[in-house]
Amino acid sequence: MDIQDRRKVLRAYADSPAVEQLLEVECTGGSGARVRYYIKFDGLLRLVHRGSAWIGKNGPGKTGEGDARTPLGELRPLRAFGILPDPGTALEYIPVTPGTLACDCEGPFYNRIVKPADYGASAPGGERMWELSPEYDYGLQTDFNPRNEYPLGSAIFIHCKGARTWTGGCVALDKRIMRQILKTATGGLRIWIH
Repeated sequence: MDIQDRRKVLRAYADSPAVEQLLEVECTGGSGARVRYYIKFDGLLRLVHRGSAWIGKNGPGKTGEGDARTPLGELRPLRAFGILPDPGTALEYIPVTPGTLACDCEGPFYNRIVKPADYGASAPGGERMWELSPEYDYGLQTDFNPRNEYPLGSAIFIHCKGARTWTGGCVALDKRIMRQILKTATGGLRIWIH
């Protein structure tokens, strides 16, 4: 995307009354990305953070479950989650406790964060979120694959960086900015990955 096209998109986000914050993720090659976080003040998007991010091991362009690619386009937050206590987000916050899973297997829980109270004695397949610290210390669940259709892809989160320099398809940020996003995000947050 050239600079003029990027400016047009940013202007459209700034002009939209529904947008209150914008997380821009610019893919730079491989699993690398640049991230910019904006908050709208007086009708203008003001840059409050910039830094590096990690995306899917196989880069952008998600096509289905397990491809280790990050989707392109616009996403919205559904809810926040974390192993650590809620930092004061305006979004619904899911405490990640032992037994919390991000389900990636076909069935009624596909593409959902579920707890033992949801699934009972028969746990579905998926990531054991409690075991993934610092990655899931803080995170945002996005609206990717909103109908939860298998095998289109699941558990596309914005979360903290860990030891690896890539993700399975999520976007990983420094913990400091992830916490800042949770503290300032509303339902008016848009995530633009390009």
